[in-house]
Amino acid sequence: MGTVVNRPLVCVSIEGHTVKECIKAAGLAALAGADILEIRFDCLYLTRVHQNSNSEQDSEQKNQFELVPKEVSEVDVNESIKRLKEAIEKPVIFTCRNKEEGGFFPGSEDERIEILSKAIESKVSWIDLELNLDSKKRKKLCEAAEKSKTKIISSFHDVNNTPVADEIVSLIEENQDSGDIVKLCFKTNDYHDGIEIVSACWNLRNSSQKISVMGLGPSGDWTRLHAPLLNQALVYATLESDFHLGKKGLINVRDLTDAWDMLEY
Repeated sequence: MGTVVNRPLVCVSIEGHTVKECIKAAGLAALAGADILEIRFDCLYLTRVHQNSNSEQDSEQKNQFELVPKEVSEVDVNESIKRLKEAIEKPVIFTCRNKEEGGFFPGSEDERIEILSKAIESKVSWIDLELNLDSKKRKKLCEAAEKSKTKIISSFHDVNNTPVADEIVSLIEENQDSGDIVKLCFKTNDYHDGIEIVSACWNLRNSSQKISVMGLGPSGDWTRLHAPLLNQALVYATLESDFHLGKKGLINVRDLTDAWDMLEY
């Protein structure tokens, strides 16, 4: 028998480009064992456009497409939130990520905050609020979340680098009162970056602070795979099953739980 550890909640990120796609993916994620679903609302502001080709390789081109940004006005926020809430039974983390932290929302920060406010008003289970949000606006959103009993993911995303372990630990400790879970995601450029993230999580394994720390890139999935041992509160997974997921730092939701079974977590 392995060491008895508590398994984290498993969150599958839903990145559909229409509400219908999101609802379908949410159903599949629930069947795959997800505890929570992250709705990446900013992905609704992208349209999948298939690329046309007149070459002899048309058959190979059929599945190629590009993602084209929409205008902010093209998405009916109230109707979209209503449809998602009616159709999805699992707890939801509502995320509308800005471009600075790797998201796709095309509008202004005030427009994005208005969308976050509407999500909180809908009494969504969780809301993702970046640590870099304007402090006054973030405080107002946090107060609204408390009234609606919406829990807060306090997130930070570095799309370029991974700091050293001590800096990761400091970032978490400095923001321990910012929300219910502190989520940090870094760009891992090599295995040394993965070691820094694992070291930070290991140093915090006995802390009462609820965290979710990961990387995107080579070795970014190490803290996902060993999350129970590192006492992480939440792990993000995907429905994707691409052979190269590991190089992206991602992991399929079924593969994640299978790995935990194999490792006796």
